[in-house]
Amino acid sequence: DFIVTVVFSFLWLVGSSAWAKGLSDVKVATDPKEVLLLMSACKQPSNKCMAVHSPVMSSLNTSVVFGFLNFILWAGNIWFVFKETGWHSSSQRYLSDPVERHSSSYNQGGYNQDSYGSSSGYNQQASLGPSSDEFGQQPSGPASFTHQI
Repeated sequence: DFIVTVVFSFLWLVGSSAWAKGLSDVKVATDPKEVLLLMSACKQPSNKCMAVHSPVMSSLNTSVVFGFLNFILWAGNIWFVFKETGWHSSSQRYLSDPVERHSSSYNQGGYNQDSYGSSSGYNQQASLGPSSDEFGQQPSGPASFTHQI
């Protein structure tokens, strides 16, 4: 996704720049003063030539502006797509403070229950009913949750 976003951003920049240059060339080529100079009928002194209307280029100018705004949108999106890649995650892992990493680990062996008495966390025997010994059966599996977590 990141590479595709970079490619699309680059293409929007190139496309918008090419369209802006092309529009500039169209404006020069359709300038009424230049067109009148190129017409052979207007070069004769007996003919009087003048432009009645100037060309309307506002919608074309708007398309160029929206092309560059779309480039800005895609270029700004590069950062958010980069944050979703593994490249961003791996660089952040080495930049974090070791003290901060230790405090967020929550002792990784279960909850610290020293202040709750002498229980030792998950090593308590859980009784869910009569044991299999009471029915004359040999235990085939764990009868408690001692080491299942």
